[in-house]
This record gives sequence, structure tokens and C-alpha cells, in this order.
Amino acid sequence: GQHQMWAAQYYDFAHPRHHISSLGLGSMGYGYPSALGAKVACPDKEVIDIDGDGSFVMNVQELATAKIEKIAAKAMILNNQHLGMVMQWEDRFYDSIRGNTILGDEDNIGSPENLDGLYPNYVEIANGFGLPARRVHKKDELRDAVQEMLDSDEAFVLDVITPYTEHVLPMIPAGRTVDQMIVK
Repeated sequence: GQHQMWAAQYYDFAHPRHHISSLGLGSMGYGYPSALGAKVACPDKEVIDIDGDGSFVMNVQELATAKIEKIAAKAMILNNQHLGMVMQWEDRFYDSIRGNTILGDEDNIGSPENLDGLYPNYVEIANGFGLPARRVHKKDELRDAVQEMLDSDEAFVLDVITPYTEHVLPMIPAGRTVDQMIVK
């Protein structure tokens, strides 16, 4: 999804083999269970799942595993209330016709400008599993929220509300080659 591409493009990884991703396989729900496994394998390393809301909700029950087994893997959810990569394809190739890619009420889509429309509430979900969480919807809140997440001694969910209109580039349309890549 978009979250994988943004993480790969914008996070400055200092060491090799520190970015685990399903990449182009489209394995939704892969992120948080993989983060749990990475944290168990390397308990002294900080492990953060950078995930999309659609992907995260597919295995949200793994928060119970994190709590019960005391696995302090963090989750940063880039929450745009959509299946972002699918929506991007709909926008670019299918006249923005939505095929059930909105993850909430299509008449009240949650966004940084419409917090009342957010669905589901990942902070309440994490709290329901007995874990700390925080939501941010303004860029100037992000640094403090990330620090709060990093300071936590247990699993933590950081719900980062992002506009669903953001597209991640470059991308290669289906059936095309790298020289037909879309860059803007």
C-alpha cells in the first residue's frame, strides 16, 4: 500500500536489513504481525510498524498478542480512511469510481478536517486491549506524538490522520514497463 511506499521513500534507514516489508505482493495485514515477530527476534531493537489503516485493521487482534505476551512493537497508522493504493488506482485509471475502498461512512469521510467522521477509532481499540495510543491530525503535533510512542515501554498505537487525496509516486500502471512510470 501507500504506507509501504512512503516508508521506503521517506524514512532514512541507517543500516541494511532494517526495513521489513511485503513490498509489491499486496499482503494486507502483514505489517503488525511482522513487527511482533521482529521484536521477539530482536528484543533490544525499537520496532515500529508503519502501516495503513486498511492493512492494520485486518490483524488488529494482534494487539492482544502484544499486550498478553508483553511485546513492545509499536504501530504508526497512516490513516486516510481508505484503501489508499487501491483508491489511487481508482482516481488515476477509473474516473474515481469507488469499489468499496472507503473504510467508513462514504457520506461522512474522516479526514484531518473532519475528525467526527473517523471510523474506526484506533485509540479506543488500542485502549480496549489495555494499550496506550494517541491520535494526531496536525503536522505540528507529530514530533511530540512520535516521542511519546518511542518513550512507551509497551506496544503503542499512533493514529496519524492523513488526507485521502494524497497519492504516492512514482507508480507503474498495470501491464506497463518502467519507462512508462507515472511521476506526477
